[in-house]
Amino acid sequence: MSPEQARDALEHTDRLSRRVRARAYTMRLYLVVCAAGNSVALLVIGLVEPIVLKNVLALATTILPFAAITLWYRRLPVLARTPPPPRWGAYPYAWGTWLLWCAAAGFGTLTGLDGRPEYWIPAALVVAAPLTFAALKEPRP
Repeated sequence: MSPEQARDALEHTDRLSRRVRARAYTMRLYLVVCAAGNSVALLVIGLVEPIVLKNVLALATTILPFAAITLWYRRLPVLARTPPPPRWGAYPYAWGTWLLWCAAAGFGTLTGLDGRPEYWIPAALVVAAPLTFAALKEPRP
């Protein structure tokens, strides 16, 4: 390999490295969007009154953010994160969010707290906490 080819290869590697570092925020964004989607879905479950509208909006606010961020994340030319490390990465936080969501929605609907923002807004913040913490815990590039 000539010195010019080596220099070109090093410059190409540097460009690729900068591209990967610029996209390293994607896992943080993914986790924050998922946390927000879960919180909005919980607010819809608790605060929207007509049952048909409640179900349609809850389904939409659950599926659309996840589908949009997943499609966006998968179309990136270079993924900044490898598969989860042996300690499972964000999975415990995702399970924690899911369990908190089920508990908050179940408790709120079974005890008749529908339409009471003093319960549903703090519950939505608690539900968003695990994935938000996971996003903040993600290493910076």
